[in-house]
Amino acid sequence: MIVLDDIWSTKVWDEIRMYFPDNSNGSRIVITTRVSDVAFYVAGSKSLHHVRLLNKSVSRDLLCRIVFGEEDCPDELQEVAAKIGSDCSGLPIAIHVIGGLLSKVERSRDIWENVSTDVKTSIVESDEQGFSNILSLSYNHLSFHLKPCFLYMGAFPEDYIIKGSRLKSLLIAEGFVKSNRDKSLEEVGEDYLKALVDRNLISVRRKNTNGKPTSYSIHDLLRDLCLSKANEEKLLILKDSMRRVSVQTCYEIEDECASLELMLFARSFICTGEEIISPVYSILRLVRALDVMGMVFEAFPGEILQLVNLHYLAFSCTSGVPIGISRLWNLQTLICGQPITLNLPSEIWEISELKTSQVAHSNRSWGRIQDKIYS
Repeated sequence: MIVLDDIWSTKVWDEIRMYFPDNSNGSRIVITTRVSDVAFYVAGSKSLHHVRLLNKSVSRDLLCRIVFGEEDCPDELQEVAAKIGSDCSGLPIAIHVIGGLLSKVERSRDIWENVSTDVKTSIVESDEQGFSNILSLSYNHLSFHLKPCFLYMGAFPEDYIIKGSRLKSLLIAEGFVKSNRDKSLEEVGEDYLKALVDRNLISVRRKNTNGKPTSYSIHDLLRDLCLSKANEEKLLILKDSMRRVSVQTCYEIEDECASLELMLFARSFICTGEEIISPVYSILRLVRALDVMGMVFEAFPGEILQLVNLHYLAFSCTSGVPIGISRLWNLQTLICGQPITLNLPSEIWEISELKTSQVAHSNRSWGRIQDKIYS
């Protein structure tokens, strides 16, 4: 049996397969890859084994096997071992790294509980420097147009589940999705997300009845990679250049920003929390994408209607889409997530650039105006 580890492209397989003739003598070739398309190309669906994230029980057992070998895990460490294994979120390489770290320290409950307080930091700061490099390989092998789409996932909190339609619209508004003569921007954006899923960099969390992905998330440790690489690439929030801002609370703004005046230069603003200070909106004069779906407004903030550069707006408001929405004449995507009983204001048809509008209604799930094209 021959094992070929970590094949990244079909081209590599085509170049070496000629050296492995099929003599029908029972020999086997096993390859591993992080790219689903490569796996299907080489093995087809019948011989394909997709490695899934481990459940909590298997994570604990694997951790104990790495640390104790054939010995049983001591009773006093069983509970903390289960917590550490669970905090690795089912990622085998993370369990391997933290297991290697625990195998070098004293087998005492106090020390293990100290490690369990912040498993991710322990993994990243351990002596196993190969961990970050291994994860970085997946990023480094991405094409240039997929890299910013992956890094953008760092804008959302840990364990955050985002609707696919909302994510695609944000990527389009940011200019990360490039036009294709044969496909619309929405279709290209969907291809980009599929490519990230095929490379196991993001996960599908929900599907519709036809099996089509409807929402996505990212593993905690891959999110940390996003933040690290986004900092290197200056893609997300920076104290001296607030081009893309992502926060959960108004307090986080005060912590991250030396001055709110820096946000004058922000091109996108995402708040996933439930509260934000109102003066922020009037400061965001150049913003192109504003996503505040986490908050539910009783009255729509009038300051937002002054942001004439907006291409993308996502919000939740009990009073629905406000009168005056046509002032946002550059708007291409409008998402209102709060169920309403009121009709849309007729002036919405005056927004000539509007391509997609999603408004939740109380009597049905989503009303949608798609591909509204003006001559």
